[in-house]
Amino acid sequence: LGPVLAPKLEPILNAMSKRGIHSPITAGSIFIFWTWISIAFSDVGGYFFGRRFGKTKLGKLAPAVGAASPNKTLEGFMGGSLFSMCFATLGAWVMKWPYWYMVGPVHGFMIAFLGLVGDLTASMLKRDSGLKDFGDLLPEHGGV
Repeated sequence: LGPVLAPKLEPILNAMSKRGIHSPITAGSIFIFWTWISIAFSDVGGYFFGRRFGKTKLGKLAPAVGAASPNKTLEGFMGGSLFSMCFATLGAWVMKWPYWYMVGPVHGFMIAFLGLVGDLTASMLKRDSGLKDFGDLLPEHGGV
């Protein structure tokens, strides 16, 4: 589809650029897209790895984590980190980052860790306020 549309869109984008109108697809928006994908797949990977291989509850390692979200497992976090690291590495390669093979996995792990911290924070806020979910658009989804 790209090779078919690109020649047709190029004159339009060039004309827009001459008039001071630029494409909204910037390096920053691409970075945000890959970060979002990595966060989403960290959740997906964490869920499936935790369900399949989860034995070590995070609450054993840190009691505050167990109080906020008792079903989270170390294996789930590791699986989510693996998924996030893979997608972040792919994104770093697509964006042509220097040393993408080192920076991508580090970026992916940081995203997975911060995603876990955010999830636990949201769970703590819900428990403290007595809510099951923040929204009701998707039942049992927690925040939507």
